[in-house]
Amino acid sequence: MKRFIPSVVRQSHGLQRFMLFLGFALIFAFILIAIFAPLIAPYGFNDNSSGGVIFGTQQPPSADHWFGTTVGGTDVLSRVIYGTRTAVEVIVLAVILSGIIGVPLGLLSGYLGGWIDRILVLIMDALYAFPSLLLAIVVAIVLSGGNSGAFGGIMAAAISITVVFIPQYFRVIRNATVAIKVEPFVDSARVVGVRTPRILRKHVFSNVSQSLPVIGTLNASEAILTLAGLGFLGFGIEPSAAAEWGYDLNKALPDASSGIWWTGVFPGTAIVLIVLGATLVGESLNDILNPLLRTRGADTTSADEAEIQHEFEEVSGDEAAAVATRTVEAGDELRVAALSLTDLAVTFRTDAGRIHAVNGITFDVAPGEVVAVVGESGSGKSVSSRAILGLLPSTAGVTGSVKLGDRELLGMSNGELRPIRGDKVSMVFQEPSTALNPVYTVGWQIIEGIQAHGRTSKKDARKRAVELLDMVGMPDPERRVDYYPHQLSGGQKQRVVIAMAIACDPDVIIADEPTTALDVTVQAAILELLLSLRDRLGTAIVLITHNMGVVADMADRVVVMYRGNVVEEAPARQLFAAPRHPYTRALLEAVPHLGQANGPGLVDDNDIVLKVNDLVVDFPGGFGQPTFRAVDHVSLEVRKGEVLGLVGESGSGKSTIGRTTVGLQQPTSGTIHVSGNEVSGLSDRQLRPLRSRFGFVFQDPASSLNPRMSIGQCIAEPLHVQTDMTQPEVEAKVLALLDSVELGGSYVGRFPHELSGGQRQRVSLARALALDPDLLIADEPTSALDVSVQARVLELFTDLQQRLQFACLFISHDLAVVDTLANRVAVMQHGKLVEIGPREQVLGNPQEDYTKRLIAAVPVPDPDEQRRRREARGHLLTDIS
Repeated sequence: MKRFIPSVVRQSHGLQRFMLFLGFALIFAFILIAIFAPLIAPYGFNDNSSGGVIFGTQQPPSADHWFGTTVGGTDVLSRVIYGTRTAVEVIVLAVILSGIIGVPLGLLSGYLGGWIDRILVLIMDALYAFPSLLLAIVVAIVLSGGNSGAFGGIMAAAISITVVFIPQYFRVIRNATVAIKVEPFVDSARVVGVRTPRILRKHVFSNVSQSLPVIGTLNASEAILTLAGLGFLGFGIEPSAAAEWGYDLNKALPDASSGIWWTGVFPGTAIVLIVLGATLVGESLNDILNPLLRTRGADTTSADEAEIQHEFEEVSGDEAAAVATRTVEAGDELRVAALSLTDLAVTFRTDAGRIHAVNGITFDVAPGEVVAVVGESGSGKSVSSRAILGLLPSTAGVTGSVKLGDRELLGMSNGELRPIRGDKVSMVFQEPSTALNPVYTVGWQIIEGIQAHGRTSKKDARKRAVELLDMVGMPDPERRVDYYPHQLSGGQKQRVVIAMAIACDPDVIIADEPTTALDVTVQAAILELLLSLRDRLGTAIVLITHNMGVVADMADRVVVMYRGNVVEEAPARQLFAAPRHPYTRALLEAVPHLGQANGPGLVDDNDIVLKVNDLVVDFPGGFGQPTFRAVDHVSLEVRKGEVLGLVGESGSGKSTIGRTTVGLQQPTSGTIHVSGNEVSGLSDRQLRPLRSRFGFVFQDPASSLNPRMSIGQCIAEPLHVQTDMTQPEVEAKVLALLDSVELGGSYVGRFPHELSGGQRQRVSLARALALDPDLLIADEPTSALDVSVQARVLELFTDLQQRLQFACLFISHDLAVVDTLANRVAVMQHGKLVEIGPREQVLGNPQEDYTKRLIAAVPVPDPDEQRRRREARGHLLTDIS
């Protein structure tokens, strides 16, 4: 039954659904009246007599004239009905013409940019600057001189309104196109040589068109009012040619003062009802189709959870449903908990039903202790931490107990929790850029928290803010207290967030993935900072992370979560040395360990596939700013069957090299050769015949596949563009590619959102290999995946690379992953290639100081080894911010 119900109806609920139904009912009723107007209307719209009997002027409603008659002796009901036909015809024509003209112009302007974009934006802004009714009047006068016959009048009115609406369509579509054209799935299409018209049609328009129903319905209501305004002012359709509500309202104005209400009320009511119907439909569609207003159950798809569930069942067997294992230390019964969770459960009400995110978990953290809560996506670790401080949305239901010392937190109102947040329990969020308000200085934001919990003067609060910044290792805190967030690096912003968290000396700090968005050297410095704060202040820390190396580096105890349940809890050293639960064992086995991989050897005898010589890539600076050099005279080569790992921190230029190699970015100077052919400096048209020589796997599998195309269509697109294969041959090749990445033919008809992250990345790999390329560029292909899924994808990648012998430039910030795959490693810093050589040499015996710092900063999933590494690196990372 569900498939016969439109998706917009299924996605609506409550008052929203009522508004949608009411709007559709009104619109449908007016459309029926317009279509069958000659059959419904008792008289013609200009008739003032019937059977030789004159109606009479301004007659009140009666059995013969339900809505009465006008000053001209015509039937009001008939004019309202025929006016409906006029209104619907003009609205439909105006909306269609506006879309036909405005949408293509918006697509071209947004996608091509340059002088075309500037000229079109200037024209549309000029049109938009005019008051809409005034612009429509001017156009109507130009087209018809103010009056016309039925067809000419309707066309003139429709075109007048069209001119008003074109800039609105243009603006919405252009802005959406500007956002869509930089998505990885558009770059993916460009990499395989898809021409611009197909990109605009299949990749851009298909993803921006979802806003057209909303624009169309909202513009329809404005069109009705504009048409009525034209008729009211005498610039509409010739009265003898067609009935028009605006004209009737104009003629009814003198009647209102004489008590003759019916000549104006009924046309006015028709205008109100049709505007109401169009507005209700438009606003309801806007809410329903806006993903930000939808209630979702979790950050992961059901396919993500299914893949992790499959992995869990494989390793756990009959123990999957076993009770969580907990190791009890001697003296555990004497623990005094700073924070304790008992039977905490969290559910969410969503469009798809009730989601159980956390299922009765229990653990505690003592003063001065670091407890790490670990688990993969969808395990419930972040949800449980937000439940502690009452930061969950209104759709969440929380039960159980959360105690801060002896004080129960669950059930408290926001007013009761406010003195506790920041003062007793504080939180360090995952992404510092979004945790800080961009319009206030960092000092103001720290001071705000200090003054919220005590009567402190602004002068004293500022002094305290400087002290806090100094405490967290911010360089020159007296000056940087007045910086805005955008003036600080990622590590410095995270230091500000930590300063805010410790401003009131809290008993507990909840650190939710505090280093995920940071480079590895900055991550190491932040971990050092958190540990030093723990030692100095005696603060209890709940560390939420998926990084087992970070856990080994910091945690005293570890709580392992899976799908809302605690499956194991143990001291950190014991958990890493002898994990008891099968899921924990599998999780640890899937984590790559720097220095323990038995990677591939050199392939110096093979032919060179990629040769980059003295490459320079500059980006123009902003107004008054110098150009930024992203790649600075880099030379490297990759041979057939070889994997060159290109590593470095954010902004080092490694991704720019990958994009330049496949023509997504033009070089400033230098040359790039692929299989002996120079590809640098070529236009898209010149590069198109060579695109079959290389493939590209993007970082985020969710955004690298067009959400409007099926899996089969995504993989088949390179074959359609670059080969002459018939449709049966293409379908056979797609099935073979899916088999090669261990998915199978059942995935052909599915869409990207129905797949897990690991499955989507396998599809991306299949697409990249569809044309049997000589070179594959893999840009952070596993960084967005959970650790167990990452392990399976890397295993598949290695098997395919060894079997197909393609050359691969593997771009990554994860040295442990590179250690398992690469024959050679190249290290970049600030756009320069600082070291390159065999994997064992670069990662085992680095020659450059930067490479040494990079390797020393990587945490390994072994507490004892990590402790030795921490002692050995000494003060190597103290200057990192």
